[in-house]
Amino acid sequence: MSGTPLIWALTGARRGDNAQVLALAHAAHERTGARVIEKPLRYNALRLLPNNLIPPSLAVLEKGRRAGVSAPPWPDLVIGAGRRPVPVGRWIAQRSGGRTRLVWLGRPRAPLALFDLVLTTAQYGLPEERNVIMLDLPPAAAPAAPEGLARWREKFSALPGPLTAVLVGGGRWPVLFDASDAARLGRMVEEERARLGGAWIVSTSPRTGQRQARALHETLKKPGYFYYWRDGMEARDNPHRALLALADRFIVTADSASMIAEAVRTGRPVTVFPVRRAALAPRWRAGKGLARKLAASGWLSPPRDMEAFVERLRRAGAVRPPERGDEALRPGWRERGLDAALARIEEMLKS
Repeated sequence: MSGTPLIWALTGARRGDNAQVLALAHAAHERTGARVIEKPLRYNALRLLPNNLIPPSLAVLEKGRRAGVSAPPWPDLVIGAGRRPVPVGRWIAQRSGGRTRLVWLGRPRAPLALFDLVLTTAQYGLPEERNVIMLDLPPAAAPAAPEGLARWREKFSALPGPLTAVLVGGGRWPVLFDASDAARLGRMVEEERARLGGAWIVSTSPRTGQRQARALHETLKKPGYFYYWRDGMEARDNPHRALLALADRFIVTADSASMIAEAVRTGRPVTVFPVRRAALAPRWRAGKGLARKLAASGWLSPPRDMEAFVERLRRAGAVRPPERGDEALRPGWRERGLDAALARIEEMLKS
């Protein structure tokens, strides 16, 4: 563990987690010159156990996937995300004699004191600790120019501007998004267009559901363009990436932090469509007392709260309510948390 610092980026089956891990690793490389190696992991049934019951171990991995992380040279830093890779990261740190530092994204569902740094966002409700940094947005790589951008620009050229991109997610408990919610979203799109003009372009996702997509489509009036996501469709037929480059403003459903972050980072106006929360869904924060102790110990994590994520962005001026008109980001808005996180990572790699 000398010379150029080495970072292992632990990835798995979850694309969103992988994108955040690799984006943070790349940002650390840009800042420090550290070498980054991606370590893809595949898990067995032991991954279902709570992390507080699993010691530092590779036993959660399929046997054929253990060799890639089981031998030196050990990294100076491991970056992981979420619950599953926690026992693996702890095992690597243990085998290195404690020299490997652990940086975790999101919600590890393990004692926060096990990590040198936890980078989280407001929807996870983690308590304030010396090793926890709250980010406005999850880490993301700078978007590359999407393939076929010229084709999409030509396809949309007949639509009157400005173009409103409608990025649609879906329901995942405790978030609800049924056909009535989709129709409500369609009415919001039409109200914005009546006030601001132009045309809509809708991009649905695997989470949207056919009934919801149909209800949304039936509520909208021409001119516009509607993309129905279907399993097995070619990626080149999905306009999502092109819209991040071409749209003048965005309406995004409030179920996905990553989708909201993509829109906010364009610097163009973003309206967040509020989604409903299940009536029986628990609500609590880890601010103080027993709740804070339980969250810090990893035994119980606050439920995911997208309203808290959106409210933090609203207060910062990064997203706007519909009645505010066609405003861009608040002047001087700057994404908070990431610079401090990279500075801490740089200190770790130098020590």
